[in-house]
Amino acid sequence: MSTPLHNELATALAELREQQERIALAVDTVAKATTTVTTEDRMVEATVDGQGKLTELKFTGRRWRDLAPKELAARLVEVIGKAQEQSSRSSAEVFAGVMPGGVAPSMFDMSDAATVNAEIGAMFDRAVKEWR
Repeated sequence: MSTPLHNELATALAELREQQERIALAVDTVAKATTTVTTEDRMVEATVDGQGKLTELKFTGRRWRDLAPKELAARLVEVIGKAQEQSSRSSAEVFAGVMPGGVAPSMFDMSDAATVNAEIGAMFDRAVKEWR
């Protein structure tokens, strides 16, 4: 026979597991995400992953060879920085509203979504054990 408290506990546990699934989906989304930014003159293109780590850098044409080293370096820093900023904003949008208070995506290495989801699952399991 179910008691009202038992029913409330079962409902809360089901909601907690649904939240865990939403977080796992967000982790997978960010782990698979890439952001590519090109300089205005289309000379340099930078691609970063969901964590903002540089994964690819492309040079188009030969004009970049005529740039002074400082000028080329400045363009690289600018395009990589823009890609990282866009990636950070996109990742924050994905996680907005799904992460519980006190848990930030930056606490995890998003390059391995399965490990992150396992760590988050363990956190939820500990919370459930403490709750019972």
